[in-house]
Amino acid sequence: MMFEWARAAGLPMLGGYDVYAYYRDISVRAHFWEAGKKARDPNDNYKIVDTVPLPPKLKKTIVIFPGFTEFCEKYSKEVLRFHQRGYNVLVIDWPGQGQSGHFGWHPLAVHCDDFDHHIGALDAVIEKARLDGHDLILFGHSMGGHLALRYAAWRPCYVKAVILSAPMMAPPVMPIWLVRVASYLLSNIGFARRYPPFHHLSPLDVVRHYRVENTLTRDPRGYEEQFVWFDDAPELRRSGPSVGWINAAYRSCALYTLNPYWLGQLDAPVLAFVAGDERVVSALATISSLPHIRNLQRVDFEGARHELMRELPEVTDVLWQHIDTFLTRVISELDNQCDHEVPAH
Repeated sequence: MMFEWARAAGLPMLGGYDVYAYYRDISVRAHFWEAGKKARDPNDNYKIVDTVPLPPKLKKTIVIFPGFTEFCEKYSKEVLRFHQRGYNVLVIDWPGQGQSGHFGWHPLAVHCDDFDHHIGALDAVIEKARLDGHDLILFGHSMGGHLALRYAAWRPCYVKAVILSAPMMAPPVMPIWLVRVASYLLSNIGFARRYPPFHHLSPLDVVRHYRVENTLTRDPRGYEEQFVWFDDAPELRRSGPSVGWINAAYRSCALYTLNPYWLGQLDAPVLAFVAGDERVVSALATISSLPHIRNLQRVDFEGARHELMRELPEVTDVLWQHIDTFLTRVISELDNQCDHEVPAH
């Protein structure tokens, strides 16, 4: 895809190559940009490779966990900034999103049966990108933040740090037990891949225009640029969860990110950015759950909304300063650990 509209709008392109892995008989797409490699020719389509060159282990790898409905290209700015800082960068299209297939009954519905599928799909992508055994630093937004915490617990030997942007510790609708029961019953009568009853789907030409009262960001450009990608690739768009996704999300949150004991077992240092005007995920769950993470640094942005990476410059500038400081400390600690390791004889 050439993304002519996105390029004309001033959005950076992903600079590496696409990697496809197979997990549970589905194709999972990711994009990998190796540290030190120049961006591909902007006039070329994305390169797809079958055999991935072995990335240098001395370079740390940032793995970006997109949020609900999102796709690799939306994070082109973040990919570029991390690459400019000298990191390998991997970003994934979750199963059911982007170019990793579609499983909902409606063309725009996001469906999954279990968030375990996302964890397994990421394992497959990391193996295909030949990053297994590398030091990984996870960056997760919203649903991606939830999955980043789960992956940090799943692969503690590889994950050295986690950065969270407005993490989904729980979805916004409460009580959890009622949503789980309702979605379970609806799934069992054939609604698993369908939108929940009374779901309203707004047309793209309505959704894409900035409104002051929107729940995502106070910055008009940050809001509208998220939708430019669909002018070139409308197939990337997703909107709204299936009943099965709702059940999977609430089940995963109840078992993990709402579980104080589970959160207390996390070892990796965590930097969490919290939106002061949070209306997309449960603000109450964020406030009550984050303190159970032992090695936590929390940064609140008063008045900011859910899409913190698309917020006003007064937010994003400070946010990136915190990221740089955090990464400098994490990398320094990792380097010191390597210096003190005694070779086996």
